[in-house]
Amino acid sequence: MAKIIQTLKGEVFMTPTTTQDYISLGQEHAVTFGKMQLTLKPGILAEGEPLPCTKGLVSHDLLPGYCIPGIKKLMIVVPSLDTPVCEWQVKEYSDRLKSAGSHSNRAVYVLSMDTPFAQARFIREHDIHPGIIFVSDYACRQFLDNSGLKINELSIFARALIECDENNVVTRVIVPRDITHIPAC
Repeated sequence: MAKIIQTLKGEVFMTPTTTQDYISLGQEHAVTFGKMQLTLKPGILAEGEPLPCTKGLVSHDLLPGYCIPGIKKLMIVVPSLDTPVCEWQVKEYSDRLKSAGSHSNRAVYVLSMDTPFAQARFIREHDIHPGIIFVSDYACRQFLDNSGLKINELSIFARALIECDENNVVTRVIVPRDITHIPAC
């Protein structure tokens, strides 16, 4: 059931819709923003394949934030942290980690085109679980350009969840058909 929530900035909105309506990444190259059709730049991100190069990603504290092999990973890919849906999605996952009482058995990343400074502000303002690593592709755009998640019209990521094994091989990719919806998983 949807609830009305208020962001720290005072915006009021309904909780985002969760969905199981996903695109088949690599075969479909379009998502929607409500009723607006948006195209995705084809890329190399695929289940069973290595994660596209992450060396250009930078963490919120300006350190290299690329995905280090040796541990399973979940990458929460969001269009922009400065939107109510993205804010809600990241806060919801952070709250789940906090209520679990321990760290996840995998590294959790939030990937966006937001600057590291905006990501650091978001972490502070929303008391995000310290086990979540925020990474930005704002400067290099290599992952954005190669992944298949680039929305051509906006030059930002489509919403997605990417799961990888300890060798950085992609085990699952979920991309909601409508980027205003949250994956139901």
